[in-house]
Amino acid sequence: MKRNYIILLAALLTVACAGNGDTMSPTPQEGEILFSGSTVGPKVRTSYEDTETALRVNWVKNDLIGLFAESGGKNLGANFAYKAAVSGATSDFTAASRLNVIRWADETSDHDFYAYYPYTDRAAVDVTAIPVSVPAVQTRSESDPLATLAAHDFLYAVTCGIKKGDNAVNLQFKHLFSALEIRLTTDLRAKLEGVIFRCVSNENAAVSMENATVDLRTGEVNVSEAVVSNAVRLDCSGNTSDTEALVLHLVVTPGHAGETFEAVALVNGKEYIFATVKAPADGGIPTGKTVVVEGEATLDPEDALPVIDLSAEGTANTYYADAANTFYRFRADVKGNGKALTCGGLSYTEEDLRIEPKAALVLWYSCLQTSYLPWIQASPVVLSSVKFKKDGYIYFDTPETFVNGNVVIVAIDKELGYDQIEADADKRITNAEVLWSWNIVFSEGYDPDAAENWIVKGGYTWMNRDLGALIDPEQAYIGGQLNNVALASTTGNCYQWGRKDPFPGLPDYTSVQVSYMTGLWFAPAYTPIPALDRGTFEAWGREAHHQIIGNTKATVAIDINTALGTGYVSQDAFDLGRANPHLWLYKNENYLTDKAGLAAWGNPSKDAHGVKTIYDPCPPGWKVMSSQAWIALTDNETPDAVVATTMRGILLDNKWYFPLTGGAQHVRNSDGGSNGYTGSCGVEVCTAYYMDGPDYSPWGRVGAFKAAPNYKEGDSVTCQSQNTYSDRGASVRCIRIDE
Repeated sequence: MKRNYIILLAALLTVACAGNGDTMSPTPQEGEILFSGSTVGPKVRTSYEDTETALRVNWVKNDLIGLFAESGGKNLGANFAYKAAVSGATSDFTAASRLNVIRWADETSDHDFYAYYPYTDRAAVDVTAIPVSVPAVQTRSESDPLATLAAHDFLYAVTCGIKKGDNAVNLQFKHLFSALEIRLTTDLRAKLEGVIFRCVSNENAAVSMENATVDLRTGEVNVSEAVVSNAVRLDCSGNTSDTEALVLHLVVTPGHAGETFEAVALVNGKEYIFATVKAPADGGIPTGKTVVVEGEATLDPEDALPVIDLSAEGTANTYYADAANTFYRFRADVKGNGKALTCGGLSYTEEDLRIEPKAALVLWYSCLQTSYLPWIQASPVVLSSVKFKKDGYIYFDTPETFVNGNVVIVAIDKELGYDQIEADADKRITNAEVLWSWNIVFSEGYDPDAAENWIVKGGYTWMNRDLGALIDPEQAYIGGQLNNVALASTTGNCYQWGRKDPFPGLPDYTSVQVSYMTGLWFAPAYTPIPALDRGTFEAWGREAHHQIIGNTKATVAIDINTALGTGYVSQDAFDLGRANPHLWLYKNENYLTDKAGLAAWGNPSKDAHGVKTIYDPCPPGWKVMSSQAWIALTDNETPDAVVATTMRGILLDNKWYFPLTGGAQHVRNSDGGSNGYTGSCGVEVCTAYYMDGPDYSPWGRVGAFKAAPNYKEGDSVTCQSQNTYSDRGASVRCIRIDE
């Protein structure tokens, strides 16, 4: 946390400066006094700011203060309104009305000045009785959480014995009340309705007050005719967490030496006491300072917000999340679908599949882009919310505004945070082991298990999108125009054959030639782990920052023979990929060659739908399509299809969309590099999908839709299935299965 202590007011400035660094020097009228007001601390009501060390106070231009001036027993001005000339921690103040201007009495007499903020015409002419209040009910604004302090702060300044001079009279403002910073956690996630801070040792304590007065000469508050309460309630909204404190601010009266207070969370109409504190006996709550109260509330389960269990219908390597401001979880104590299997040379027991993580971290995230000037860097998940808990689940929150994108979450064997991860020159983690990882696809309102999102043909059911795709093609129209950057998000992720972890898909469709699109091999993928941040990649004037996936062979791939030696077996390759889900495994040929490796995605000869393995990248109830499914989809590779040229894809049977992604033979090399085309320019149009394997052949298997160069709408599309090096990359389209 930033502040674990009472925050003292900072030293006050003595020069008049604008918030932007410009010096302001208004020209006073004859004999007029120029005032300069400084305040740094919990911020002025119209402008509060949370810094690394304090809540900083700034004036906002045209803020009004009230001024009183006396000299030799004469009243030079009573409650004259003066306004701030600029925004900033220090500002000059000039008369709001030329009818009420404070002037020097003479050149030799002492002058006394009393000022307060915010100005009110209720102050009349009595400097000893300025109205003040600390409301018993305060409200937190979600759009400006510090506005509560701004709404109820009261500042005053006393400057005495000043003789006429050329410089502005410096008014050193200080706070009359105290700021309370509440840090609340709960054992269960819940919707917070408010918090109460009340004195329980003295029911007559004036923790809040209405219609009190303050004597600006002394700073003493008179509550003799005020309505007082022993509590302050902050009405608010927001979701609590058991991992990250919800920070709230409210204004209270200072003092109450030796009194006992309790902090109460209001959840579902109930009160939960989460902290009991005692004010210091030597002065109580200090004036003009921020005091921290923190604690955890233990809630009744019936008052907690629901959590959506993504793994309720079975575990898998990919899950889909579709709602904003929602709490999710999935099982993280088991690999893949968690089911024992023997398939050819691939064999593992349920005991082999158990894992015991110590922490979970976001490895990388990407989001829907609509422009590459600049690329958007927005996380689909609240990064601080991603936690592994002792119940064996990883939990996370989605932000209040939904972000379409992909997130890869890793479970590691050490209790380390993002800043504690260490890596070598190849960006391989050195001080922790990645036990497993999962891809969460964030697509607002999209449920792959809903029948309206299925393609049904020949006894098979497919998803209507590529695995990892964020939108349907019609959603790429923005403002009535097709957005070719957004359209790339119909392509989904890129996979190496036999691996469960994705790589980002195409960056955009701005050109038909991949290398002339952005010059980036993949769409931008950001990492919150500093040790894995490869920095900025730039091409064709377009920059992508904080990338985990590189833009050159040296920053994308690791040579599997170098990493494992030439005598490795497929299980070694599985483990290398599992421990480095962000690195491409390069061999420039088949990197999985023994029988265990050839069954990485199951054996289609056993069943027309195939067998799901722990390395299958599809969500629960789905798997990589089989060769038989491809034949059914394409009418034995003779489809009735047309090319939709404006949408960069084909409409299979004139209704089902398959985007042009290139594929294993045309775009994604063995090193992850891009060397081909998705469009014309003399090269055939292609999109390619991996299948689960050609009956133990030592190759990856791909099905491709192809069209001739310089295609146009209505051109015929051919289909072809073929073997390809298993370390190349292509898309995945999942089929429905019953496990």
